[in-house]
Amino acid sequence: MDRLSSAYLGGMAIRGCVVERPPLYLIDWLSSLGYYRGEVVELPKKYCRYSPVTLLEHIYFLKGVFETHGDVAGDVHTKNIVIFFKWSKKLLKSLKLLNINILETINEDKTERFIVIYQKRDIKKFLKIVKPVVENPILAEALGLCRRSTL
Repeated sequence: MDRLSSAYLGGMAIRGCVVERPPLYLIDWLSSLGYYRGEVVELPKKYCRYSPVTLLEHIYFLKGVFETHGDVAGDVHTKNIVIFFKWSKKLLKSLKLLNINILETINEDKTERFIVIYQKRDIKKFLKIVKPVVENPILAEALGLCRRSTL
């Protein structure tokens, strides 16, 4: 397996070696690798311990994290879109390497930490560099990845 595929799978495994909701467009690829079993992906432990080294590996790592674990929501204060992830030291390092400003926060129960990309320019930079796949057309339009057809 090449280094970029390993980086992507390492991003998928950032929350553990068992991924419960893999993106639908990856199921055939993951099945061909023998990692898709039933409804979950079981990745080898080497991906759970994976740390990107080169800049391109960091980008593919972030792509795997976003497409598998990233969430997008509307910010009630600014009416802008925000991207957020559960906190991870590796994720934090990759985002800082790309010079993306983040906000580290905690939920109301004070049980989970999150990393939030909230500034419009940093969201645009993240999307431009990482180029994630977004299957939901409404979400893709909200992120500025496409425009609605006017047919």
